[in-house]
Amino acid sequence: MRFLTMAVLLLLAPCVAAASEARIALVIGNAGYEAVTPLDNAGNDSRLVAGALREAGFEVTLVQDAGRAALTAAVAAFGRDLRSRGPETVGLFYYAGHGIQSFGANYLLPVDARLSDAADLDLVAVDAASVLRQMGSAGNRTNIVILDACRNNPFEAIRDLDDSGLAEMKAPTGTFLAYATAPGAVALDGTGANSPFSAALAEAMAQQGQPIEQAFKAVRRRVLEETAGRQTPWDTSSLTGDFMFRPPPPLSAEMLAGQRLWTAVRASRDPVQVMLFLRSYPDSPEAAEARDLLAALVAEELDTTVPAPPDLSAKAGPAAADAPAAEAAPVFFDRPMTEGAPEIVGRTIMEVTRLHPLFPPIEGLPEAVWKTQTCSGCHAWTREALCTQAQVYLAEGATRAVAKDHPMGGSFKRNLRSWAAGGCR
Repeated sequence: MRFLTMAVLLLLAPCVAAASEARIALVIGNAGYEAVTPLDNAGNDSRLVAGALREAGFEVTLVQDAGRAALTAAVAAFGRDLRSRGPETVGLFYYAGHGIQSFGANYLLPVDARLSDAADLDLVAVDAASVLRQMGSAGNRTNIVILDACRNNPFEAIRDLDDSGLAEMKAPTGTFLAYATAPGAVALDGTGANSPFSAALAEAMAQQGQPIEQAFKAVRRRVLEETAGRQTPWDTSSLTGDFMFRPPPPLSAEMLAGQRLWTAVRASRDPVQVMLFLRSYPDSPEAAEARDLLAALVAEELDTTVPAPPDLSAKAGPAAADAPAAEAAPVFFDRPMTEGAPEIVGRTIMEVTRLHPLFPPIEGLPEAVWKTQTCSGCHAWTREALCTQAQVYLAEGATRAVAKDHPMGGSFKRNLRSWAAGGCR
């Protein structure tokens, strides 16, 4: 009755779905450079990532081949858009194109960048830190910055601009920063339609139920494999909450009910309630944990309960055959047992576990729950698990354990003990 009351209360509990957060993204793809080496895949990469983000629920602004004026205007508009949204808004900035570092700062190169002196870098390029400032000014909880801008440095011949790749930046609170490769290293543009990084990124964005940290680990593994270890994507995070590009598929009403019920049953640590849960939800995702908990609770009961000496005169029927033989015959796993109650003689050990119990597996369990069921429905009774159980009966002080009623009768316990004594053969 307690279980039924608990189930009804939990199933009637209201289910309040959290409102999905707003997601906005600015995607930049600079490929057609005018004064430096054009990039084969930056445009393709930006379109691929923009499509993956739209599929993941982002409002995407895609800007391609942006000069400095267009690039700064796009970043400023993105910042204003973020500031106009709520604190739960997710902001994402993706840049594919040339990028360089100078004195520890990273710069994104517009397609009209022309440079002959390192001192002019601030005048022709966009400081990546300005993107972080725009996003940070919104005060939203989650921001993501992805820089696929570590191609060959087009200005490496200029003094003070000869560093490779990008420098590692500090992630402001609530920010996830990702780079196509490790700080100071060069990313590959790729020989196909997309770079190894953007292809792996789009694939990871399509996975359901994968936290962003796991998504970028998958990206890292894929890129390392595709580049034979020559490119290692990098990330750093100061996120304070969880984020997934795509949430896991919604639970069915039955799975949701089982999940809620299991939370309460697990907290109760009541073996009867655990048993009833398993009868109601034998194939639920929580079933394996429920079986483990039930086994632990039964083991605790075995250790703490000292039964009264059995009254053999009161036993009748199958239990009458539970009296031990003077010399127990050897018992083997795959051979029929020759001694014990009529219900087990002529059957192998595993066959017996599939029979209906003779006694309740837990004291006080209603007959309707166990009488017509099999114990294998609640126990992982593999050969190894049965051997472990049987060896308990060989341990010091196991006499009371063998005397204690077993769902399949005491004679089955004695056969298990003989089987363990023979090495569980």
